[in-house]
Amino acid sequence: MPALVLARSMQERGQEPLLVTEGRDVERALVRRELPDVTSVELSRSTSSPALLPLWLLRATWAARRHLREHDVKGVISTGGRASVPVALAARSLRLPLFLMEQNAVTGRANRWLLPLSRRMYVGLPGASERHGRTLFTGTPLRSGFGRVQREEARRSLGLLSDVPVVLVTGGSQGARVLNDVVPTALQQVRAKMQVMHLSGLGNETTVRHRYADVTRDTVAHVRAVAADMDRLFAAADLVICRGGGTTIAELMAVGRAAIILPYPHHRDRQQFHNARVLERVGAAIIQEEAHLDPAALTQLIESLLLEPSRLRAMADQGRKLRRLDAVDAILEDVRREVSGEDAVSTEAGSNHDPIVGSRPAERGAAARRGGVA
Repeated sequence: MPALVLARSMQERGQEPLLVTEGRDVERALVRRELPDVTSVELSRSTSSPALLPLWLLRATWAARRHLREHDVKGVISTGGRASVPVALAARSLRLPLFLMEQNAVTGRANRWLLPLSRRMYVGLPGASERHGRTLFTGTPLRSGFGRVQREEARRSLGLLSDVPVVLVTGGSQGARVLNDVVPTALQQVRAKMQVMHLSGLGNETTVRHRYADVTRDTVAHVRAVAADMDRLFAAADLVICRGGGTTIAELMAVGRAAIILPYPHHRDRQQFHNARVLERVGAAIIQEEAHLDPAALTQLIESLLLEPSRLRAMADQGRKLRRLDAVDAILEDVRREVSGEDAVSTEAGSNHDPIVGSRPAERGAAARRGGVA
């Protein structure tokens, strides 16, 4: 999503981004929904076989070179992940400037490999820029509504009551099993009036809706698969129960909302745990690790927070202090300075086509025809 935000901003500046992805279904759906008029190309999907990985890398790098040359690319931004490596290698083989984006508190493996080849790495979470001289803390590019939509306006537009606490549960576009299985059970036992907005992920909404059907109190649960209005959902919430992805942490900071974070436990570097620690250290979030999760204890925690609105407000205020809402401008301006001169990001005649380079599913990087990269 950060790369789509950058691409949209580049369009608004009169440029034409090019998206390079692996062609996963979730990526295609996002591009069609968010930027239907943007040119996009697909690389072959990466292989899980170590023996075949060199062959895939060679073929994907050659294909990326062809795309970058055909679209007259002048620079590339990558958001990490295996698919970003061939595009970055292609960019450097063509002597194009390479820029990296890192949304996590722990630098991903692909970005660690590519950092020596890059001009700059833009980091989304505070403190992450201290790890290398080439990094710059810019914040994470988010939808323009994050941090700018008022709670009352959001609740009105979503059909929610203004005087009843709202709990948002979200595990991303693919959902999270623990959030879909355990959290509804925990919420059913909470002895406090509330409204629940639950994003279940694609294909899970019917099952999750049934889990809330046993609620006998005056709690109202709204279940959706995914949402295109996340800025409004975050703005409407008093408490967010979520995973710890880097973009989610940035969204929590931008809006300023108290959070219970259940980090994804299977990353080797525990990146989501370290992301969540950014908020936990300042008192803006409470981490509940999945391996030790007790539904009854989770019920008590949620109930205690909802019954103490002043604590929720204090947590929200602490998170809001960390936010940066100017990430897009900061990145594009730095790229402009780095590329410089006639190759700077601009809207002058002939200065169109800023291609975007793919990386993790649903999160791409970007590149540019007559200048900057986003």
